[in-house]
Amino acid sequence: MRSKLIVFIFVLLTQAAFSDNVYKTYHNPRFSYSISYPKNILYPQGESDNGDGQKFLTKDADASLIVYGSNNALDESLEDQYLEASRGGMTDNPKKVVTYKLLRNNWFVVSGYNSGKVFYQKTILSNNQFKTLYFEYDESKKNIFDPIAKHISRSFKG
Repeated sequence: MRSKLIVFIFVLLTQAAFSDNVYKTYHNPRFSYSISYPKNILYPQGESDNGDGQKFLTKDADASLIVYGSNNALDESLEDQYLEASRGGMTDNPKKVVTYKLLRNNWFVVSGYNSGKVFYQKTILSNNQFKTLYFEYDESKKNIFDPIAKHISRSFKG
């Protein structure tokens, strides 16, 4: 019983620490997209050499956010990208389980679980460019990162 109480108190304190998030905006000039991220939780790792995006990590690297843009050089449809992202349990990724997917006119969302981690992907197609956010975190910290994923997704503009 005492260990359950300690875990409960830890969860409450952790949620309190993460509830006062201050969000900062990252803007990518090459692909003209932006995203807000909690600056006290996710730390920028530096823009990629080709300027297509950036990776953000927590201090202990138990969560990562990757945002990037790419030119649609192969003239793929948004539906092609959506179908590829929605594939779960395939030979190349047997532990991926998709639990939610939604396709709209110029964007899609796919989320689920993969090897003990929660993943969330949102991709936007605009000006013949794909702009993607991919957020992944430990399943054990779902209660902490789910609200952050929701905020990040809503802030993603491209």
